[in-house]
Amino acid sequence: MNFDRLYLVATALGLVNSFMSLERLQAVVNASPAIRAMGAGSGVVLGAIAFGLAIQLLLWFLVAHRASSLARWILVAFTLLALLNLPAALRQLGPGGGLGIMVSLAVESLRLVALTFLFRSDAKAWFAQGRTSQG
Repeated sequence: MNFDRLYLVATALGLVNSFMSLERLQAVVNASPAIRAMGAGSGVVLGAIAFGLAIQLLLWFLVAHRASSLARWILVAFTLLALLNLPAALRQLGPGGGLGIMVSLAVESLRLVALTFLFRSDAKAWFAQGRTSQG
């Protein structure tokens, strides 16, 4: 239950942060000759946001409702990648990105705390139950 709340709040905050940074993200895409050469426009940014959201919600569903241990470890891997990428992402926000920086830090902090709930003893029992009921 705590994982659900924290992870979904982090996901919602991340979505808000994406839309707060939409102009900046679209400017980066529009400035990229490689992306322009592919004929991709500003819809690429919205498509990437939607795709990322779909993956996050799918992983949340698999962990929270299907007790998928594999999805749990994928979430851990994605979170570690996000943390490794965090300094570069914060630099991209640049000067004047104070609110975006704070929201980004809050999102990753919430995700880390949410993931800790997946390794408590009650969660271990939940995932063990999922393994036995799946095969």
